[in-house]
Amino acid sequence: MKLSIKAIEALKPEAQRREFPDHIVPGLRLIVQPSGVKSFQLRYRYNGRGKRLALGRLEHGVSLASARDKARAALLKLTDGLDPSHEVNQKKAAAVQVTLGSTISALLDRYDREKLSQLRSRTNALTFLREFRSEFGELEINNFTKQHFTALTGRFAREGKGTKANRVHTHIKTFYNWAIGQGIIETSPCDRVPKPYIEQSKERFLLDNEIKLFWEATGGDLEPWGYLYRFLLLTGQRLNEVAYMTDMEVRQGYHWHLSSQRTKNKLRHDVFLPRQAVEIINRDTRIAGQGDFVFTTTGDGAVRSFDKPNKRLRAKMNELAGRDLEHFTPHDLRRTCETGLAMLGTPQPIIDRITNHVTGRGMSRVYNMYDYRDEKLAAIQKWADHVEGVIS
Repeated sequence: MKLSIKAIEALKPEAQRREFPDHIVPGLRLIVQPSGVKSFQLRYRYNGRGKRLALGRLEHGVSLASARDKARAALLKLTDGLDPSHEVNQKKAAAVQVTLGSTISALLDRYDREKLSQLRSRTNALTFLREFRSEFGELEINNFTKQHFTALTGRFAREGKGTKANRVHTHIKTFYNWAIGQGIIETSPCDRVPKPYIEQSKERFLLDNEIKLFWEATGGDLEPWGYLYRFLLLTGQRLNEVAYMTDMEVRQGYHWHLSSQRTKNKLRHDVFLPRQAVEIINRDTRIAGQGDFVFTTTGDGAVRSFDKPNKRLRAKMNELAGRDLEHFTPHDLRRTCETGLAMLGTPQPIIDRITNHVTGRGMSRVYNMYDYRDEKLAAIQKWADHVEGVIS
């Protein structure tokens, strides 16, 4: 669709956030939120990294013509070697220093600097706060109501993203509790609002016939998603730790070392990779770029936003099976690996070492520094060979 005044006015909100690129100014996009808010954004690359610059909302008087002018001015700065968002960020920082910032967006920036930057879970928190900022960032913090809160989290639950709805609920509530603690506000719109989704304890793992369907389904979406999911099944590691895997972490071609800063439980972790997983790392179809991430869609940053590839995988498996299989998530691949290791006779302490689980004997992890290289590699190679046998 070519952007024009009439075309923009005719656009109606849908359940999903939508983007429409401009055919005149490269990088300029119209964003249409499910709430009906229409805004302009410029996407560009600076120092090899993809960046975004908000240009304003249609309802606040930013027309298509003015958005194009702003985008052109920003791109001119880029040709001079300047980051177009630098000046904007400086102004935001100055506003926070002078007024402490009363908009949600300004306070989220302060929350990030003062609180999230100290946490290992910062990236995860920012991911769940992204749509909160996108839809309500320009609101004064006191103008965000309980109705806004329940509408946002309830929409995710209705879309079948119950776990995401709960995580967004938690992170917005934590942000407001921080604001109360800082004396910025007196009350929270999240107070006494229950989570929108009741989470069930998971027992799902893939049976051998489902593993065969899984492997065939990933073959149609290999780079990088299919390879990522196959790696998860073969190694039993956590999704976020695999997603940010780099070449620098791989030693001797088969030893993946994660520092304590990279793991969920803050324990360094040594993964000794089976032959099939090494082949995935060394594949010749990897997307080239400035970064050294093993799984990337841009060449510069790690993979992110797993919802769509997850849905594609499940849909393809259902199509191949000719029926709707029981719902599963990437974490269930980890459970499948653990179950398979046990089935093949691997002692539980070795399984815990392979998956970096802290059991009731957790103190032994502090004092026993032996890496169990031979035992772990033999067990995980046996599992990978079993998977190879199933799919062939």
